[in-house]
This record gives sequence, structure tokens and C-alpha cells, in this order.
Amino acid sequence: MPVPIPLPMAPAELVPCTRCAKCCTYVGVGINAPHSLRYATDVLWYLYHENVSVHLDGEGDWMVIFEARCKKLQDDLRCGVCENRPVVCREFDNRSCEVNAPGRGQTFTEPRQFLDWLKANRPGLHQR
Repeated sequence: MPVPIPLPMAPAELVPCTRCAKCCTYVGVGINAPHSLRYATDVLWYLYHENVSVHLDGEGDWMVIFEARCKKLQDDLRCGVCENRPVVCREFDNRSCEVNAPGRGQTFTEPRQFLDWLKANRPGLHQR
């Protein structure tokens, strides 16, 4: 008899996009992981700016986050260009967003947070 393969289950209640729209309030751009002094100081430079954070996702990818509401996001949290929205929006899956799949990754909003992470995870680099 075949052994059933457990499938991941969606949360009991997904937060619908029209109740949240958090993903439409920032732009995230991939950056190099802080494996060198240069890339670690790049992270610090980002964090010295207002309305900018850095996120390390659960898969080990790093990105800089710029807080910037989409100009097409309407007051009712619906997309004003839904039929013609960009591919990045079309491919978005709210089952894996930061609201419906919390606990995946870490967000740094202050340089001290990142320096503490660096000290714990890359002590040699932190010392430099």
C-alpha cells in the first residue's frame, strides 16, 4: 500500500489582499548577502536611510526594502490597474506573503539590529 505524502496546508484563514495590501506599500530589491566587508557595510548604508529596511528571507535571500506605497493602490486596497498590472504583481501569491506566512526571515530596521546579527552570525566580519 502506498504511503501518503503529507502536503503543506494553507492557514485556516488567509488574510485576503483587499484587507491588507502590505505588499503594495514597499519595493523590495535583491541585494548581495553580507559575506564580505563591502556587502556588510552596504547593508549598514541602507539602514542609515529613512523608510528603508533590509530583509533576510527564510531561503537566505537578502533584499533592501523601500517603503513606498504604489500609486495605483486605491483607498479600498484594490489595484487601480488590475487588468494591466505588472508581471511581478500577477505572480504574487498571498499564501506565502509576510502576513500569511509569518516567521520566515528577519527584518532589520536599525543599524544596531544588523550589527548584532553580524556579531552572532559572522563574528570575524563583525570584528573587521
